[in-house]
Amino acid sequence: MENSHSLLFLSILLYLNEINDRRIWVPDTFLANDKHSYLHDVTEKNKMLRLSRDGRIAYGMRFTSTLACSMDLRNFPLDAQNCTVEIESYGYTTSEVLMKWNHPLAVHGVDQAEVPQFRILGYQTEDSIVSTATGSYQRLSLVFQLKRSVGYFIFQTYLPCVLIVMLSWVSFWINHEATSARVALGITTVLTMTTISTGVRQSLPRISYVKSIDIYLVMCFVFVFAALLEYAAVNYSYWGRRSRRGDNECSGWNLNGEPTAMSALDRINNDDKESTMEWNGKGKNIVEVSTESETKHEVVRNHSNSNDSSSSGIDRDSHSVRRVVFRKRPSSPIPELCPDGGEAVIIDGDNPEYPRFVSGTKARPSFSIRARRRMTMAKQRTMSIKTSIHKAGKKAVSTLPSFRVKDVNVIDRYSRVIFPLCFVLFNLFYWGYYTMFAG
Repeated sequence: MENSHSLLFLSILLYLNEINDRRIWVPDTFLANDKHSYLHDVTEKNKMLRLSRDGRIAYGMRFTSTLACSMDLRNFPLDAQNCTVEIESYGYTTSEVLMKWNHPLAVHGVDQAEVPQFRILGYQTEDSIVSTATGSYQRLSLVFQLKRSVGYFIFQTYLPCVLIVMLSWVSFWINHEATSARVALGITTVLTMTTISTGVRQSLPRISYVKSIDIYLVMCFVFVFAALLEYAAVNYSYWGRRSRRGDNECSGWNLNGEPTAMSALDRINNDDKESTMEWNGKGKNIVEVSTESETKHEVVRNHSNSNDSSSSGIDRDSHSVRRVVFRKRPSSPIPELCPDGGEAVIIDGDNPEYPRFVSGTKARPSFSIRARRRMTMAKQRTMSIKTSIHKAGKKAVSTLPSFRVKDVNVIDRYSRVIFPLCFVLFNLFYWGYYTMFAG
């Protein structure tokens, strides 16, 4: 009976409550990488204290903690991380308290644990000593090997990016003359890619290095933007060539940048139906008036040595000539009001052609005539500069190999093959590198 009683006494455990807990010494352990923790106290504080017959004490508590984990996000979201739980004594050094893992039951229940966005590949325990300014302390570390689950990012980021890039290829099958449809499609895809990139970056910490998801988003943006630029090239090749043909036919310039035989007459006809006033070196002024159809020219020649005026044909001698431009206005219905001693000269191009009396023996050009003369000379200088630049550009282009597209639909046909092929090759390289080599 005594033996059975003693065996029963040894198997008895003493459960202590919170009041007795204060009378028993417990180590001052804390979590070194803790950011935020709280102890559960519903309905009472979740603590457990057991005292065995041989003097062993089992002490436990239930709390929730948020721990810091240093991660390398260069391969995000195809990355694997190592996160630790670090347990350390706060005030007792190694000379006072020694801590060790209770193997083989140090950690249990990890196989049934689930972590959002991660898979627990394994764990290991470590024992180390940390030296600080106040002494050396023992630290117990539990290291978890985590692998990020990529399924969330496949449906939230990668798949939408692939669909948007494929949507940008639809413009290759749209007629190149449907400018509004193709431009709207290209701008929409570009803006959508920008929105996705912004949303992904906002959910991640601001780090300096480039992540794998950044590379994918940037490349998708490049493909979408290249599809928009492809239509710009098609539009320029089509409408630019037509406009150059129209300019060459209308302006009288040939393909080498030289004026043709019809260009001089065309420039006269396109000079806003203007009249010209010329001054030669013999002291004569010639007023040349162009009719609306440019078929007749009326010339009034004023001599500086006499007060009489006479009409004659166009006299263009080899002396220096200056030209002043006037607009043709309808004649005034008012009869001539000038006296016999004067002369009516039509020189104002801004008002109707009412007669004006000019006294003296020589008509002097007004301020508007001088201004128009300077404007004409400036236009001539501008035209000469443009001609020289045009010829220089032609020479530079002639030295380079020329690639002329006769049919702009060829660009779209090649793009239908090149763009998908390049995108498939990029995806093969991307997923192969980050899943096999980087992992």
